[in-house]
Amino acid sequence: MTEASLNYEVFDRQIWQKFGQQDHLDLDQSLTPTVLSKLKAFNDQISIDEVNVIYLPLVAYIKMQYEQYCQMRQARSTFLNQKQVDSPFVIGIAGSVAVGKTTTAQLLQYLLQTEFGNEEVALVTTDGFLRSNAELEAMGIMDRKGFPESYNMAALLEFVDAIKDGEPEVRAPRYSHDVSDVLLDEYDVFKRPKIFIIEGINTLQASPDAPVYLSDFFDFSIYLDAKTDLIEHWYLDRFVALLNQTAQMQDPTNFFYEWTQMPFDQAVQQAREVWNTVNYPNLRDYILPTRERADLILHKTVGHVINEVWLRKF
Repeated sequence: MTEASLNYEVFDRQIWQKFGQQDHLDLDQSLTPTVLSKLKAFNDQISIDEVNVIYLPLVAYIKMQYEQYCQMRQARSTFLNQKQVDSPFVIGIAGSVAVGKTTTAQLLQYLLQTEFGNEEVALVTTDGFLRSNAELEAMGIMDRKGFPESYNMAALLEFVDAIKDGEPEVRAPRYSHDVSDVLLDEYDVFKRPKIFIIEGINTLQASPDAPVYLSDFFDFSIYLDAKTDLIEHWYLDRFVALLNQTAQMQDPTNFFYEWTQMPFDQAVQQAREVWNTVNYPNLRDYILPTRERADLILHKTVGHVINEVWLRKF
């Protein structure tokens, strides 16, 4: 289903681009097509026009939400007669694999950094909180990688709790897509930015062993949506692009290397099987059901073009 539920107001591109114009960031010479190509994820698609039409109004809306958040934090501290502790404004970004979450997260970070400063807008993905491949193998759930049970949700919840508590420094484990595994003893360190973006397929999901949702720590949440057959097409298209890139690199340590050693049609068929047995069931059963928890939904169509913005009414 790709129709908005009753609690969302739907805006098409023409209407959405008119909002918040007085607060739109000026696109200076730094955001060139070359810079934009570096911000987008591998094999994704986005244009300067998409930035102007969709993302500038979105950034204006986020700025409004941030200002209200700061006012509410101050009012709460005054009411409770407590010293105010700086607590980052947290944005969660969710959606299927291959739907463009990384591009949206990195572009929003860039645009918000233009407004708040490079050190004041941080970005982390939940990939680093996947259990290591060794752990997944030991648990017998390697074929369930990406499903809820494959994440160390206790560690992820502790991480976001530390963020919201205003800890002066937090760190997140790093994940490498080249080797498809968490990197041992490697971390990204963050020192209380004003805005924290958390991106991942599981950001709106329930935590199996905890009474809270990860999204309970979010101040604003975004879900990237598209028809399932389109997402499957993007997934397979990206796989082929990664296959070609890996074949050129000839790096045996790369996760995709083994697929380059078999006939092309066989490799694509295996990727299709991974979609049918892993990514599609995960989307159907665990990711898509969380869509209506988002504050805002970016609905995509052919070419990764966002044709509608669904904004929660209440």
